[in-house]
Amino acid sequence: MKLKESSLDFHAFVAIYGDTILNSFIKKVYQVNQKEFVLQLYRSDIKKRDFFISLTKGIAFYDAEKPEEATQLSMLFRKQLSEKRIVGIEQINFDRVIKIVLHTGQEIILELFGSGNLILTDNGKIVFAMDQHVYKTRKVVIGEEYIPPVTVNPVGDLESFSEILDNSKASVVKTLATRANLGGEIAEEALYRSNIDKDKMPAEIKDKYELLYNNILEIINESSKNKAFYYESEELLSPVLLTATGKDPDKEFDDFNEGIDFYLKHYPETEKNKSSVERRIESQRKSIEEFNKYMLIYNEFGNYLKMNFQSLQKLLNIVYNNVKRSNTDNLTFNDLEISDIKPGKNEFSISYNGIEIALNYRESAGNNINHVFNTAKDYKGKIEGAEKAIEETKKLILKEKKIIKKKRVKYWFESYHWFTASAGNMVMAGRDAKTNEKLVKKHMSENDIYVHADLYGAPSTLIKNDGIDITEDTISEACEFSISLSRAWPAGLGSGTAYWVYPSQVSKTPESGEFVSKGSWIIRGKRNYVLNIPLELKISLIDYKDTQIPMISPAETKTDSKKWVIIKPGNEKRSTAADKIAKILEIERSEIESILPPGGSIIVENSKEIKELS
Repeated sequence: MKLKESSLDFHAFVAIYGDTILNSFIKKVYQVNQKEFVLQLYRSDIKKRDFFISLTKGIAFYDAEKPEEATQLSMLFRKQLSEKRIVGIEQINFDRVIKIVLHTGQEIILELFGSGNLILTDNGKIVFAMDQHVYKTRKVVIGEEYIPPVTVNPVGDLESFSEILDNSKASVVKTLATRANLGGEIAEEALYRSNIDKDKMPAEIKDKYELLYNNILEIINESSKNKAFYYESEELLSPVLLTATGKDPDKEFDDFNEGIDFYLKHYPETEKNKSSVERRIESQRKSIEEFNKYMLIYNEFGNYLKMNFQSLQKLLNIVYNNVKRSNTDNLTFNDLEISDIKPGKNEFSISYNGIEIALNYRESAGNNINHVFNTAKDYKGKIEGAEKAIEETKKLILKEKKIIKKKRVKYWFESYHWFTASAGNMVMAGRDAKTNEKLVKKHMSENDIYVHADLYGAPSTLIKNDGIDITEDTISEACEFSISLSRAWPAGLGSGTAYWVYPSQVSKTPESGEFVSKGSWIIRGKRNYVLNIPLELKISLIDYKDTQIPMISPAETKTDSKKWVIIKPGNEKRSTAADKIAKILEIERSEIESILPPGGSIIVENSKEIKELS
């Protein structure tokens, strides 16, 4: 996997996890964004889990942040797929295509090439396609029968594999990467294990076809062993150890999906954050490289024809006469191959430096040479046009930057009040009834601790135990957080009481005749009270994924931040306090206002004053 999963990744995923997906029911479908979806699967022995489908990255069991509101497309998918049982999952012809078969005869098909496509079929006929398209060999159009992009498995048997190599005009590494669907990294690995020079032509290694094929099968079998190897500098995750790199992987995983999960959570930022304008410039630069290559080749070929003027004129006459006699076989020009003779256009092609250059046999040698040089000039004009377009695009970027200050990415936990405790545990609290409900339903696990201020309407607060034991100090910090975000703050109280319980004590089931509103929970059993909790909070700037974000926490919470402000309940308006804090921390006011507790506050201490005093 390098930005997106390869055919080998698909093979590995299906081989390792296919059996655990079979007989699962699709409960819900979520649309994460335009190109990403989540199928919520349920099977009695595995319970619920999220099957992530990305048209640009691939497939995984991955906890993507799901939207609160269902999109129209997700509603359509739910209508088509909910409560359907999965009876089959397979990779089609060792391609980047996955087919999920439902008990109703419907199929979900993911094609992970080009811009990606998600297709639904019913009894073989397409009923939905994200991208409807007509190709040379198939139609991905509603009402048409679904035909996969490749109808032969390139590594299905030695005969098919050999035929692909025999029919290729590219180097063996390019042939394996594209025609055999291995991708560049796995193609190089197979050749390295076979001791074959990757730049050789297939015809030069015919005696090693079987050895190469067996090594590819060995790699495919290795990929099913449920391992993952991450190479950081290459931004690459592989289901097999890549010996061709000559280095050890930076990380190893004993579960392939854990590796994919890690890769998705650390998805290469350079690619992830490219704007459409940046991609446009990149595309224009690639075009310039291509145009420059063709300009040089046409200029070189024009000079070659000038040096062989008489031979060219003779060739034009020969081709003309042979076309009249319908004899166009075995023609050459100074050892250059002649092909693609088109009598209807009076044209034929000469293969020169890897490209086909058309000449007109009804024109003179001089006119053909002029045509070749004019084509070179056309490419030069295209280069100048593309360079001008890049400069215009750069000006557009500068103009946009002056007008719009780019907003930072908001992380999933910022939909709640949150902080990282001194011991490292994540503590989260609801902002309203909706997020109170979501926090407990989605994020509470059996080893966590539930905290609540001893006041009606206070937020549900959760201490996460993600491998870090929950200490008394962490509980104390969470209790202070909970009481500070309650109505105790706008009431101007100096201290308050909170309690904590275990997740098993938190219930949504009321007693007979009772009603539990949204965001509220029933607590059963013993409550563990913490008394005389001071109301004092600290706002600090912390580094998270190379970004500085504001965090509000109890005043005693330890952080590495050099910029901080401590506040208590006070009579200064929330907006005024936000202004002052934003200036001290040198951050946007909106960032601060969104995390402050309700009601007024007063600043009692800040890092700027401490620095000035020292």
